[in-house]
Amino acid sequence: MKRIVLAGGGHAHLTVIRMLLDNKRNDIEVILISPSTYQYYSGMFSGYTEGLYQENDIRIDLSKLAEFSSISFYEDEIIKVDPDKKMAYGLSGQQWSFDILSFNIGSRYTNKHTSTQIIDVKPNFLFTKNIEQFRSLEKPVIVGGGASGVELALSIHAWKRKHQPGSQVRLISSQPLLHSYGERTSNQIRKIASQKGLSFTENEKVIQQQADFLVTDHQRQIPYSGILWLTGPTAANVFYHSQLETDHRGFLLVNDFLQSKRYSNIFAVGDCSTLINHPALPKNGVYAVRQGPILAHNISALLEDKSFTPFKPQSRFLAILSTGDQEALLTYGHFSTHGKFPWRLKNHIDQTFMNKTKGTLG
Repeated sequence: MKRIVLAGGGHAHLTVIRMLLDNKRNDIEVILISPSTYQYYSGMFSGYTEGLYQENDIRIDLSKLAEFSSISFYEDEIIKVDPDKKMAYGLSGQQWSFDILSFNIGSRYTNKHTSTQIIDVKPNFLFTKNIEQFRSLEKPVIVGGGASGVELALSIHAWKRKHQPGSQVRLISSQPLLHSYGERTSNQIRKIASQKGLSFTENEKVIQQQADFLVTDHQRQIPYSGILWLTGPTAANVFYHSQLETDHRGFLLVNDFLQSKRYSNIFAVGDCSTLINHPALPKNGVYAVRQGPILAHNISALLEDKSFTPFKPQSRFLAILSTGDQEALLTYGHFSTHGKFPWRLKNHIDQTFMNKTKGTLG
C-alpha cells in the first residue's frame, strides 16, 4: 500500500482530496497534516475584515473533511523531511513515512522588526482573531502596498467608519500602490483610496520602529498602536532544514510537473514553491487554485506510472480586489472596472468555492 502525505490544507490539496473521493482506491493511504483543525479561505479575508462574513463562512473543518473522506488527519506541522529515507518529522515529535509527499503550506510575511505591537495574520488560522484585534486599535498601521495591504486597509477603513468613526487606519507603501499591477491600475487604486478617504503614504520605506511611531526614509514620523507587516512573502523553514533545493528566498524549487528538482515523489504548490521555469511568477492564490487539478493528476500519474501534465501559468488572469463598502476593483489584462458589480462577482465566486468544498467534503 502506498502512503500519500499532504502537508497543509490549502486549495490545491482540497482538490487532491476531491479527486481521491471520486476515484476511491484501496491501495493507497492518505494522511493530511495541518497546524490547525481549520483551513481559512484567504479570498474572503477582506470581507471578514469589513464584517460581511462570519468566521464559519470562511473556514473549512479539516478534521471533519478527513473523517468524511476516510483519510487520517493530524493537527501538526512538518518541520523537517528526510527525502532519502522518505520520512517527515512533525513539530510534536511524531514521524510519518511516505511514498509521496506534497506541500501546500503557503508563505509567511517578511518582517525584520520585533515587537509585541506587530500583528501576525499568517499562518492563516491566526487571521480572524488577530485581525479583529488589529482593526479595533486606535492607530493601526499597515506596511505594504500590494494586493493584501490595499485590500485590508480599505476593508478596515470601511469597518471603522461604521464602528469607530474618528479612528483611522494608515497604509504605508515603499512603492506606488499595487505597483506590480502596472501604472494604470496603480493610478486607479490611488484615486479610489483617495475618494474613500483612506490615509496612505506611497514611495516611502519604513527604516525604523520606535515605541509608538515609525520613521520613514523621508524622515516622516507615523504614530501607531499596532502594525501589520505585509511587505512580501517569505518561506517556511522546513525546506531549508530538509536540505531540499530552494530558490534564494527559501521556496522549494519545482519543475513544470510541480515536483521537487531532485525528488520526483515530493511535490509543492502555491506560495511555498517556485517554478524553475517561471521564477518571477508572483505568489498569487490564483495559481494555487489552478495548480490543484494538475497536482491531483500528477500524483495519480506517479502512482500508476502514467504521463504527467505540465502546469502552464497564464500570462494574465482575472483579479478582483475588495475596496470596502461592498465594492471591488476588477482587472484583467488592460481592462479594469470598479464598483458594486465586481464585488458581487467576487462574492459569487468565493461563495461558490466554499459551498462546493463544504458540500463535496461534508
